[in-house]
Amino acid sequence: MKIDEYLRYDALGLAELVANGDVTADELTTIARAAVEKVNPELNAIAGHVNPAVSTTPDDGARFVGVPTFMKDLGAGIAGIPQHMGSRLCEGFVPGATSYFAERLLAAGFNVIGRTTCPEFGLTLTTESMAAGRSANPWNTDHICGGSSGGSAALVAAGVVPLAHTNDGGGSTRIPASICGNVGLKTSRGRVSLSPGMNDVTGPLVAEGCNSRTVRDTAAFLDAVAGSAPGEATILSPQEHSFLDGLDNRGTYRIALSLDPWGDAMMHPDIRAEMERIGSVLRDLGHAVELATPSVLTDGIVTEKFQVLWFTLAQLTIDQIAPLTNRQPGPDTLEPMTRLMAEQGEKISALDFNKAIGASNAVSRSLGEFFNDWDLLLTPTLNQPTPTLGSDLTLHAGNTIEDWYHAALQIVPHTPVANFTGLPAISVPCGTGPGGLPLGAHFFGAMGQEAKLLDVAAQLEEADPWRDRRPVVFAA
Repeated sequence: MKIDEYLRYDALGLAELVANGDVTADELTTIARAAVEKVNPELNAIAGHVNPAVSTTPDDGARFVGVPTFMKDLGAGIAGIPQHMGSRLCEGFVPGATSYFAERLLAAGFNVIGRTTCPEFGLTLTTESMAAGRSANPWNTDHICGGSSGGSAALVAAGVVPLAHTNDGGGSTRIPASICGNVGLKTSRGRVSLSPGMNDVTGPLVAEGCNSRTVRDTAAFLDAVAGSAPGEATILSPQEHSFLDGLDNRGTYRIALSLDPWGDAMMHPDIRAEMERIGSVLRDLGHAVELATPSVLTDGIVTEKFQVLWFTLAQLTIDQIAPLTNRQPGPDTLEPMTRLMAEQGEKISALDFNKAIGASNAVSRSLGEFFNDWDLLLTPTLNQPTPTLGSDLTLHAGNTIEDWYHAALQIVPHTPVANFTGLPAISVPCGTGPGGLPLGAHFFGAMGQEAKLLDVAAQLEEADPWRDRRPVVFAA
Protein backbone atom coordinates (compact mmCIF):
# COMPACT_ATOMS: atom_id res chain seq x y z
CA MET A 1 0.00 0.00 0.00
CA LYS A 2 1.20 3.49 -0.90
CA ILE A 3 0.58 6.56 1.23
CA ASP A 4 -1.95 8.00 -1.24
CA GLU A 5 -4.09 4.87 -0.91
CA TYR A 6 -3.67 4.84 2.90
CA LEU A 7 -5.03 8.39 3.06
CA ARG A 8 -8.23 7.42 1.25
CA TYR A 9 -9.44 5.39 4.23
CA ASP A 10 -10.65 6.24 7.69
CA ALA A 11 -9.87 3.94 10.63
CA LEU A 12 -12.82 1.63 9.98
CA GLY A 13 -11.86 1.45 6.32
CA LEU A 14 -8.27 0.48 7.13
CA ALA A 15 -9.49 -2.17 9.57
CA GLU A 16 -11.69 -3.64 6.84
CA LEU A 17 -8.67 -3.92 4.54
CA VAL A 18 -6.76 -5.76 7.27
CA ALA A 19 -9.69 -8.10 7.89
CA ASN A 20 -9.90 -8.87 4.16
CA GLY A 21 -6.17 -9.57 3.91
CA ASP A 22 -5.55 -6.65 1.54
CA VAL A 23 -2.94 -5.14 3.87
CA THR A 24 -1.27 -6.13 7.12
CA ALA A 25 -1.12 -4.27 10.41
CA ASP A 26 2.67 -4.08 10.06
CA GLU A 27 2.32 -2.41 6.66
CA LEU A 28 -0.05 0.20 8.09
CA THR A 29 2.31 0.90 10.97
CA THR A 30 5.22 1.32 8.55
CA ILE A 31 3.22 3.84 6.52
CA ALA A 32 2.24 5.79 9.65
CA ARG A 33 5.87 5.93 10.79
CA ALA A 34 6.93 7.22 7.38
CA ALA A 35 4.21 9.88 7.56
CA VAL A 36 5.52 10.95 10.97
CA GLU A 37 8.99 11.40 9.52
CA LYS A 38 7.57 13.63 6.80
CA VAL A 39 5.35 15.95 8.83
CA ASN A 40 6.75 16.01 12.35
CA PRO A 41 9.76 18.25 11.60
CA GLU A 42 7.23 21.01 10.87
CA LEU A 43 4.60 20.07 13.46
CA ASN A 44 6.58 18.81 16.48
CA ALA A 45 3.59 16.69 17.50
CA ILE A 46 5.39 13.59 18.83
CA ALA A 47 6.26 13.36 22.51
CA GLY A 48 9.61 11.61 22.75
CA HIS A 49 9.86 9.14 19.88
CA VAL A 50 7.78 6.68 17.88
CA ASN A 51 7.57 3.39 19.79
CA PRO A 52 7.41 -0.17 18.57
CA ALA A 53 3.74 -0.97 18.10
CA VAL A 54 1.92 -1.86 21.32
CA SER A 55 -1.12 -4.09 20.89
CA THR A 56 -2.97 -6.92 22.59
CA THR A 57 -5.32 -9.72 21.66
CA PRO A 58 -8.41 -7.87 20.39
CA ASP A 59 -11.91 -8.60 21.58
CA ASP A 60 -14.20 -10.67 19.41
CA GLY A 61 -15.79 -8.30 16.93
CA ALA A 62 -13.19 -5.58 17.50
CA ARG A 63 -13.62 -2.94 14.83
CA PHE A 64 -10.14 -1.40 14.64
CA VAL A 65 -7.84 -4.42 14.33
CA GLY A 66 -4.50 -3.40 12.84
CA VAL A 67 -5.11 0.36 12.77
CA PRO A 68 -2.13 2.47 13.92
CA THR A 69 -2.80 5.25 16.40
CA PHE A 70 -1.17 7.55 18.94
CA MET A 71 -2.07 8.25 22.54
CA LYS A 72 -1.85 11.68 24.09
CA ASP A 73 1.01 12.13 26.55
CA LEU A 74 -1.50 12.70 29.35
CA GLY A 75 -4.31 10.76 30.96
CA ALA A 76 -4.74 7.10 30.07
CA GLY A 77 -1.47 5.21 30.49
CA ILE A 78 0.07 2.05 29.07
CA ALA A 79 2.53 0.11 31.17
CA GLY A 80 6.05 0.55 29.83
CA ILE A 81 5.38 3.55 27.56
CA PRO A 82 6.95 6.77 28.95
CA GLN A 83 4.47 9.49 29.84
CA HIS A 84 5.88 12.97 30.49
CA MET A 85 2.61 14.95 30.49
CA GLY A 86 4.29 17.94 28.86
CA SER A 87 6.23 18.60 32.05
CA ARG A 88 9.87 18.54 33.13
CA LEU A 89 8.58 17.23 36.45
CA CYS A 90 7.71 13.93 34.72
CA GLU A 91 10.82 13.33 32.63
CA GLY A 92 11.60 9.61 32.73
CA PHE A 93 8.24 8.62 34.24
CA VAL A 94 6.93 5.28 32.98
CA PRO A 95 3.49 4.01 34.08
CA GLY A 96 3.61 0.69 35.84
CA ALA A 97 0.06 -0.27 34.89
CA THR A 98 -2.32 0.11 31.97
CA SER A 99 -5.46 2.15 32.58
CA TYR A 100 -8.92 0.74 31.90
CA PHE A 101 -9.48 3.13 29.00
CA ALA A 102 -6.18 2.09 27.40
CA GLU A 103 -7.11 -1.56 27.86
CA ARG A 104 -10.36 -0.92 25.99
CA LEU A 105 -8.52 0.96 23.23
CA LEU A 106 -6.05 -1.91 22.80
CA ALA A 107 -8.84 -4.49 22.93
CA ALA A 108 -10.50 -2.63 20.05
CA GLY A 109 -7.50 -3.69 17.93
CA PHE A 110 -5.48 -0.49 17.71
CA ASN A 111 -1.69 -0.57 17.44
CA VAL A 112 -0.33 2.26 19.61
CA ILE A 113 2.92 3.56 18.15
CA GLY A 114 3.64 6.56 20.33
CA ARG A 115 2.61 9.53 22.43
CA THR A 116 1.58 13.00 21.26
CA THR A 117 2.46 16.40 22.66
CA CYS A 118 0.42 18.40 25.14
CA PRO A 119 0.99 21.49 27.30
CA GLU A 120 2.09 20.89 30.87
CA PHE A 121 -0.58 18.67 32.50
CA GLY A 122 -3.03 19.84 29.81
CA LEU A 123 -3.59 23.15 31.57
CA THR A 124 -3.95 25.51 28.61
CA LEU A 125 -5.41 25.65 25.11
CA THR A 126 -2.13 25.76 23.18
CA THR A 127 0.30 22.85 22.89
CA GLU A 128 3.46 24.69 23.79
CA SER A 129 5.68 23.66 26.68
CA MET A 130 9.15 24.18 28.05
CA ALA A 131 9.58 20.40 28.06
CA ALA A 132 8.60 19.63 24.45
CA GLY A 133 8.59 22.98 22.61
CA ARG A 134 5.93 24.31 20.26
CA SER A 135 3.50 22.12 18.31
CA ALA A 136 2.23 23.79 15.15
CA ASN A 137 -1.00 23.86 13.18
CA PRO A 138 -0.77 21.85 9.93
CA TRP A 139 -3.01 24.41 8.20
CA ASN A 140 -0.67 27.29 9.04
CA THR A 141 2.44 26.57 11.10
CA ASP A 142 2.51 30.10 12.50
CA HIS A 143 -0.63 29.23 14.46
CA ILE A 144 -1.38 26.96 17.40
CA CYS A 145 -2.79 23.47 16.90
CA GLY A 146 -4.91 23.86 20.01
CA GLY A 147 -4.72 22.22 23.39
CA SER A 148 -4.41 20.38 25.30
CA SER A 149 -4.68 17.49 22.81
CA GLY A 150 -2.90 19.46 20.11
CA GLY A 151 -0.35 16.84 19.09
CA SER A 152 -3.02 14.22 18.46
CA ALA A 153 -5.20 16.67 16.54
CA ALA A 154 -2.31 17.82 14.35
CA LEU A 155 -1.30 14.25 13.42
CA VAL A 156 -4.87 13.32 12.50
CA ALA A 157 -5.32 16.46 10.40
CA ALA A 158 -1.97 15.85 8.67
CA GLY A 159 -3.00 12.31 7.71
CA VAL A 160 -0.50 10.40 9.85
CA VAL A 161 -3.23 8.34 11.51
CA PRO A 162 -7.00 8.48 10.97
CA LEU A 163 -7.77 8.65 14.70
CA ALA A 164 -5.81 9.48 17.85
CA HIS A 165 -6.49 9.54 21.58
CA THR A 166 -7.39 12.82 23.29
CA ASN A 167 -8.92 13.88 26.57
CA ASP A 168 -10.96 16.87 27.63
CA GLY A 169 -11.02 18.81 30.91
CA GLY A 170 -12.13 22.20 29.60
CA GLY A 171 -12.34 21.66 25.85
CA SER A 172 -9.08 19.80 25.26
CA THR A 173 -10.60 17.38 22.73
CA ARG A 174 -12.88 19.90 21.04
CA ILE A 175 -10.62 22.97 20.83
CA PRO A 176 -7.83 21.26 18.85
CA ALA A 177 -10.47 19.44 16.79
CA SER A 178 -11.88 22.82 15.76
CA ILE A 179 -8.48 24.36 15.09
CA CYS A 180 -7.17 21.38 13.09
CA GLY A 181 -10.39 20.48 11.27
CA ASN A 182 -11.28 17.19 13.00
CA VAL A 183 -14.27 15.65 14.75
CA GLY A 184 -13.94 15.95 18.53
CA LEU A 185 -16.50 14.51 20.96
CA LYS A 186 -16.58 15.12 24.71
CA THR A 187 -18.79 12.45 26.26
CA SER A 188 -21.29 12.67 29.11
CA ARG A 189 -19.80 12.42 32.58
CA GLY A 190 -19.68 8.72 33.40
CA ARG A 191 -19.88 7.44 29.82
CA VAL A 192 -16.19 6.43 29.70
CA SER A 193 -14.37 5.16 32.78
CA LEU A 194 -11.41 7.06 34.27
CA SER A 195 -10.22 3.99 36.19
CA PRO A 196 -8.02 3.49 38.11
CA GLY A 197 -6.50 6.93 38.71
CA MET A 198 -9.75 8.91 38.88
CA ASN A 199 -13.50 8.54 38.87
CA ASP A 200 -16.36 10.90 38.17
CA VAL A 201 -16.28 12.21 41.74
CA THR A 202 -12.55 12.94 41.96
CA GLY A 203 -12.27 13.97 38.30
CA PRO A 204 -15.61 15.53 37.38
CA LEU A 205 -14.16 17.70 34.60
CA VAL A 206 -12.30 15.03 32.64
CA ALA A 207 -13.44 12.86 29.72
CA GLU A 208 -11.27 10.52 27.61
CA GLY A 209 -11.91 10.51 23.87
CA CYS A 210 -10.41 10.93 20.40
CA ASN A 211 -9.96 13.13 17.38
CA SER A 212 -10.89 11.62 14.03
CA ARG A 213 -11.63 12.63 10.46
CA THR A 214 -15.02 10.91 10.17
CA VAL A 215 -18.09 10.79 12.38
CA ARG A 216 -18.42 7.04 11.98
CA ASP A 217 -14.91 6.51 13.37
CA THR A 218 -15.79 8.57 16.43
CA ALA A 219 -19.03 6.63 16.92
CA ALA A 220 -17.29 3.26 16.63
CA PHE A 221 -14.52 4.43 18.97
CA LEU A 222 -17.11 5.38 21.58
CA ASP A 223 -18.70 1.94 21.23
CA ALA A 224 -15.30 0.42 21.94
CA VAL A 225 -14.26 2.45 25.00
CA ALA A 226 -17.56 3.23 26.76
CA GLY A 227 -18.45 1.43 29.95
CA SER A 228 -17.52 1.06 33.57
CA ALA A 229 -14.61 -0.66 35.26
CA PRO A 230 -14.88 -2.64 38.50
CA GLY A 231 -15.14 -0.50 41.60
CA GLU A 232 -16.66 2.65 40.07
CA ALA A 233 -17.89 5.19 42.62
CA THR A 234 -21.01 6.03 40.61
CA ILE A 235 -23.56 3.98 38.71
CA LEU A 236 -22.98 4.36 35.00
CA SER A 237 -25.89 3.80 32.64
CA PRO A 238 -24.79 1.62 29.71
CA GLN A 239 -25.71 2.56 26.16
CA GLU A 240 -28.37 0.12 24.97
CA HIS A 241 -27.54 0.46 21.27
CA SER A 242 -24.40 0.87 19.20
CA PHE A 243 -23.50 4.49 18.49
CA LEU A 244 -22.17 3.44 15.09
CA ASP A 245 -25.31 1.54 14.14
CA GLY A 246 -27.37 4.49 15.36
CA LEU A 247 -25.96 6.64 12.58
CA ASP A 248 -28.37 4.89 10.23
CA ASN A 249 -31.27 6.65 11.96
CA ARG A 250 -31.53 10.29 10.95
CA GLY A 251 -33.47 12.74 13.08
CA THR A 252 -34.61 16.33 12.91
CA TYR A 253 -33.90 18.51 15.91
CA ARG A 254 -34.83 21.71 17.68
CA ILE A 255 -31.53 23.58 17.74
CA ALA A 256 -30.87 26.71 19.78
CA LEU A 257 -28.19 28.84 18.12
CA SER A 258 -26.49 31.00 20.75
CA LEU A 259 -24.73 34.12 19.47
CA ASP A 260 -25.04 36.13 22.71
CA PRO A 261 -22.03 36.78 24.96
CA TRP A 262 -21.38 34.14 27.63
CA GLY A 263 -20.04 36.25 30.46
CA ASP A 264 -18.03 39.09 28.93
CA ALA A 265 -16.68 37.03 26.00
CA MET A 266 -17.56 38.69 22.70
CA MET A 267 -17.80 36.74 19.44
CA HIS A 268 -15.67 37.78 16.46
CA PRO A 269 -17.96 39.10 13.68
CA ASP A 270 -16.58 36.71 11.06
CA ILE A 271 -17.23 33.76 13.36
CA ARG A 272 -20.73 35.02 14.06
CA ALA A 273 -21.40 35.19 10.32
CA GLU A 274 -20.09 31.65 9.83
CA MET A 275 -22.33 30.34 12.58
CA GLU A 276 -25.32 32.03 10.94
CA ARG A 277 -24.36 30.29 7.69
CA ILE A 278 -24.16 26.90 9.45
CA GLY A 279 -27.56 27.62 10.99
CA SER A 280 -28.95 28.08 7.48
CA VAL A 281 -27.41 24.76 6.37
CA LEU A 282 -29.10 23.03 9.30
CA ARG A 283 -32.45 24.60 8.40
CA ASP A 284 -32.03 23.31 4.84
CA LEU A 285 -31.52 19.85 6.35
CA GLY A 286 -34.92 20.12 8.02
CA HIS A 287 -33.94 21.21 11.53
CA ALA A 288 -35.70 23.97 13.45
CA VAL A 289 -32.96 26.49 14.27
CA GLU A 290 -33.69 29.60 16.31
CA LEU A 291 -31.62 32.10 18.26
CA ALA A 292 -31.69 31.26 21.96
CA THR A 293 -29.24 31.32 24.87
CA PRO A 294 -29.73 29.69 28.28
CA SER A 295 -29.92 32.58 30.75
CA VAL A 296 -27.79 30.67 33.27
CA LEU A 297 -24.79 30.96 30.92
CA THR A 298 -24.79 34.72 30.39
CA ASP A 299 -23.78 36.02 33.83
CA GLY A 300 -20.28 34.55 34.05
CA ILE A 301 -20.94 32.17 36.95
CA VAL A 302 -19.45 29.22 35.04
CA THR A 303 -16.26 31.18 34.31
CA GLU A 304 -15.89 32.06 37.98
CA LYS A 305 -16.60 28.63 39.47
CA PHE A 306 -14.85 26.62 36.77
CA GLN A 307 -11.66 28.45 37.77
CA VAL A 308 -11.95 26.99 41.29
CA LEU A 309 -12.17 23.45 39.92
CA TRP A 310 -9.41 24.06 37.34
CA PHE A 311 -6.87 25.42 39.82
CA THR A 312 -7.70 22.64 42.28
CA LEU A 313 -7.12 20.09 39.51
CA ALA A 314 -3.70 21.63 38.81
CA GLN A 315 -2.68 21.38 42.45
CA LEU A 316 -4.03 17.83 42.82
CA THR A 317 -2.22 16.65 39.68
CA ILE A 318 1.12 17.91 40.92
CA ASP A 319 0.59 16.50 44.41
CA GLN A 320 -0.17 13.08 42.94
CA ILE A 321 2.59 12.91 40.33
CA ALA A 322 5.53 14.41 42.24
CA PRO A 323 6.04 11.40 44.56
CA LEU A 324 6.19 9.11 41.50
CA THR A 325 8.95 11.09 39.78
CA ASN A 326 11.42 11.69 42.63
CA ARG A 327 11.48 15.37 41.66
CA GLN A 328 10.47 18.42 43.60
CA PRO A 329 7.89 20.83 42.12
CA GLY A 330 9.55 24.21 41.57
CA PRO A 331 10.92 26.65 38.97
CA ASP A 332 13.21 24.00 37.46
CA THR A 333 10.43 21.46 36.96
CA LEU A 334 7.20 23.43 36.49
CA GLU A 335 6.21 26.34 34.24
CA PRO A 336 5.38 29.68 35.89
CA MET A 337 1.63 29.60 35.25
CA THR A 338 1.36 26.00 36.41
CA ARG A 339 3.00 26.99 39.70
CA LEU A 340 0.65 29.92 40.09
CA MET A 341 -2.38 27.72 39.44
CA ALA A 342 -1.18 25.18 41.99
CA GLU A 343 -0.53 27.92 44.55
CA GLN A 344 -4.03 29.27 44.02
CA GLY A 345 -5.45 25.74 44.19
CA GLU A 346 -3.79 25.13 47.53
CA LYS A 347 -5.49 28.23 48.95
CA ILE A 348 -8.97 27.10 47.93
CA SER A 349 -10.90 25.90 50.96
CA ALA A 350 -13.07 22.81 51.07
CA LEU A 351 -16.04 25.16 51.46
CA ASP A 352 -15.17 27.12 48.30
CA PHE A 353 -14.63 23.89 46.39
CA ASN A 354 -18.01 22.58 47.47
CA LYS A 355 -19.63 25.88 46.53
CA ALA A 356 -18.19 25.43 43.04
CA ILE A 357 -19.60 21.89 42.89
CA GLY A 358 -22.92 23.31 44.08
CA ALA A 359 -22.84 25.88 41.29
CA SER A 360 -22.16 23.06 38.84
CA ASN A 361 -25.29 21.31 40.06
CA ALA A 362 -27.37 24.49 39.76
CA VAL A 363 -26.19 25.14 36.19
CA SER A 364 -26.73 21.48 35.26
CA ARG A 365 -30.30 21.57 36.58
CA SER A 366 -31.04 24.77 34.69
CA LEU A 367 -29.67 23.32 31.46
CA GLY A 368 -31.74 20.21 32.07
CA GLU A 369 -34.81 22.42 31.93
CA PHE A 370 -33.46 24.12 28.80
CA PHE A 371 -33.11 20.76 27.04
CA ASN A 372 -36.76 20.00 27.72
CA ASP A 373 -37.47 22.60 25.02
CA TRP A 374 -34.43 22.09 22.80
CA ASP A 375 -32.58 19.03 21.51
CA LEU A 376 -29.25 20.74 20.88
CA LEU A 377 -27.45 23.98 21.68
CA LEU A 378 -25.10 25.36 19.01
CA THR A 379 -22.16 27.75 19.44
CA PRO A 380 -18.77 28.10 17.75
CA THR A 381 -15.99 26.07 19.38
CA LEU A 382 -13.75 29.15 19.35
CA ASN A 383 -15.11 32.65 19.85
CA GLN A 384 -12.05 34.35 18.35
CA PRO A 385 -9.54 33.68 15.53
CA THR A 386 -7.01 30.89 16.02
CA PRO A 387 -4.10 32.41 17.98
CA THR A 388 -0.53 32.40 16.77
CA LEU A 389 2.26 30.49 18.47
CA GLY A 390 4.06 32.27 21.30
CA SER A 391 0.99 34.09 22.61
CA ASP A 392 0.17 34.91 26.23
CA LEU A 393 -1.84 31.68 26.37
CA THR A 394 1.27 29.60 27.10
CA LEU A 395 2.09 28.59 30.66
CA HIS A 396 5.45 30.38 30.47
CA ALA A 397 4.52 33.73 28.93
CA GLY A 398 5.08 35.67 32.16
CA ASN A 399 1.67 37.35 32.45
CA THR A 400 -0.48 37.33 35.58
CA ILE A 401 -2.75 34.41 36.30
CA GLU A 402 -5.78 36.69 36.10
CA ASP A 403 -4.79 37.94 32.64
CA TRP A 404 -3.98 34.41 31.44
CA TYR A 405 -7.31 32.99 32.58
CA HIS A 406 -9.31 35.90 31.17
CA ALA A 407 -7.54 35.69 27.80
CA ALA A 408 -8.22 31.96 27.53
CA LEU A 409 -11.91 32.28 28.39
CA GLN A 410 -12.36 35.08 25.86
CA ILE A 411 -11.39 32.57 23.16
CA VAL A 412 -13.23 29.51 24.50
CA PRO A 413 -16.10 30.59 26.78
CA HIS A 414 -18.32 27.73 25.63
CA THR A 415 -16.29 24.54 25.88
CA PRO A 416 -15.73 24.49 29.70
CA VAL A 417 -19.49 24.45 30.27
CA ALA A 418 -19.66 20.82 29.13
CA ASN A 419 -16.95 19.85 31.63
CA PHE A 420 -18.47 21.93 34.43
CA THR A 421 -21.90 20.33 34.02
CA GLY A 422 -20.99 16.89 32.66
CA LEU A 423 -22.91 17.44 29.42
CA PRO A 424 -21.76 15.87 26.15
CA ALA A 425 -20.57 18.19 23.37
CA ILE A 426 -19.04 17.81 19.93
CA SER A 427 -16.95 20.01 17.62
CA VAL A 428 -17.85 19.40 13.98
CA PRO A 429 -15.33 20.65 11.34
CA CYS A 430 -17.87 22.19 8.98
CA GLY A 431 -16.86 25.84 9.37
CA THR A 432 -14.17 28.19 8.15
CA GLY A 433 -12.86 30.86 10.48
CA PRO A 434 -10.79 34.02 10.04
CA GLY A 435 -7.72 33.55 7.90
CA GLY A 436 -9.27 30.55 6.15
CA LEU A 437 -8.46 28.28 9.10
CA PRO A 438 -10.84 25.53 10.26
CA LEU A 439 -13.62 26.38 12.70
CA GLY A 440 -15.77 23.86 14.51
CA ALA A 441 -19.51 24.07 15.00
CA HIS A 442 -19.93 23.19 18.67
CA PHE A 443 -23.08 21.35 19.75
CA PHE A 444 -24.18 20.56 23.32
CA GLY A 445 -26.70 17.85 24.07
CA ALA A 446 -28.59 16.79 27.16
CA MET A 447 -26.95 14.22 29.44
CA GLY A 448 -26.56 10.88 27.69
CA GLN A 449 -27.48 12.25 24.26
CA GLU A 450 -24.25 11.52 22.37
CA ALA A 451 -26.34 9.77 19.69
CA LYS A 452 -28.02 13.06 18.74
CA LEU A 453 -24.66 14.84 18.61
CA LEU A 454 -23.19 12.16 16.36
CA ASP A 455 -26.30 12.21 14.17
CA VAL A 456 -26.26 15.95 13.53
CA ALA A 457 -22.51 15.77 12.89
CA ALA A 458 -23.04 12.99 10.35
CA GLN A 459 -25.72 15.03 8.61
CA LEU A 460 -23.37 18.00 8.30
CA GLU A 461 -20.62 15.65 7.08
CA GLU A 462 -22.89 14.52 4.25
CA ALA A 463 -24.12 18.03 3.44
CA ASP A 464 -20.66 19.58 3.21
CA PRO A 465 -17.95 16.89 3.34
CA TRP A 466 -14.67 17.88 4.98
CA ARG A 467 -12.68 14.68 4.78
CA ASP A 468 -10.84 15.55 1.56
CA ARG A 469 -9.79 19.02 2.75
CA ARG A 470 -6.03 18.90 3.16
CA PRO A 471 -3.82 21.22 5.20
CA VAL A 472 -0.52 22.65 4.02
CA VAL A 473 1.47 20.13 6.08
CA PHE A 474 0.21 16.73 4.97
CA ALA A 475 1.49 13.17 4.78
CA ALA A 476 1.25 12.97 0.96
